[in-house]
Amino acid sequence: MPLSQKAIFSGAFAVVICSSSPNATAQTNAAVFYKGSTIRHIVGYPTGATFDTYSRSLARHMGRHIPGAPNIVIQNMPGAGSLVATNYLANAAPRDGSVIGMLNPVNTVDPLLNPQQSKFDARKFAWIGSMNTEISTCGFWSSKVKTVDDLLSKEVIVGATGPSAGSTLDSRIIASVLGLKFKIVTGYPGLTEARLAAQQGEVDGHCGLVVSSLKADLWDDYKKGSFTVPLQMGLNKHPDLPDVPNAFDLVKTEQDRQVLTLIFGPWAYGRPVLAPEGIPEDRLTVLRSAFVATLKDDAFLAEARKLNLEIQPLPPEVIRDTVARIYQTPDDVIQRTRKILGITQ
Repeated sequence: MPLSQKAIFSGAFAVVICSSSPNATAQTNAAVFYKGSTIRHIVGYPTGATFDTYSRSLARHMGRHIPGAPNIVIQNMPGAGSLVATNYLANAAPRDGSVIGMLNPVNTVDPLLNPQQSKFDARKFAWIGSMNTEISTCGFWSSKVKTVDDLLSKEVIVGATGPSAGSTLDSRIIASVLGLKFKIVTGYPGLTEARLAAQQGEVDGHCGLVVSSLKADLWDDYKKGSFTVPLQMGLNKHPDLPDVPNAFDLVKTEQDRQVLTLIFGPWAYGRPVLAPEGIPEDRLTVLRSAFVATLKDDAFLAEARKLNLEIQPLPPEVIRDTVARIYQTPDDVIQRTRKILGITQ
């Protein structure tokens, strides 16, 4: 069954609003464990990346909503588009509630595409919630790319980071599905460096520019016309980009749509926070409750507005169900996607 944004969001906010406070026993047990302790929050990107910005903003406020008021410290663990951090959270991190993390949602489908590289099952993570939902785009600083017709008719050089990173996956997938003439240059440490390369004329632009990053870092430049966003890739269009064509509207077959859903569907749970599988249920309960409380916290929301961070709380149940549906992707779609990405098994 194809995913839809409506299905993903149906009841989401009701779940958030109706989430009950942890019971007294859970609070007491958590207070004993967390009092005077430190929670490590793992981020799969370097300092200054948007994932890092979201994580640090959350960490500054969430601790006071956890019984025992632990200190939350950020540990940056960049590498392979956050796969290094994701594999750590799945396989090596303590399972006692002392470690949480934020991963790139695209990582959750990597075990389907590249099980040799990703030794985890995203359905088993202890999801805490997501800070927002995302839509991916492509941004171009070259004057030769202004519209989607330019993308369809011209050879375009796009910068990207690691071979399994979202910027690379996005570029390869839309190039294949839409028939674009992309020359992909990988190896940039991050999208900031890929963006600088585009501004200096080394490449024309890059994909993997999610809307929250666009609005937090580049919105004024975008509105002034310093660069263009000719294409977005989302289950629905972003309301602030109503005139930007959506790749989902340009596909020709249902299998094309399923390929796009496999790659771009995970952005629906754009900034997911999780704990490793198997943490004590009472600690998971208080972490989830603290997450909900933080995203309603006036001080946190004031900071988010100042940083221009989009906040659209998504409960763990919605993430869990969306991951489960994506894991039901037909095998022929997975095989086609692997071929596009050059993944051999």
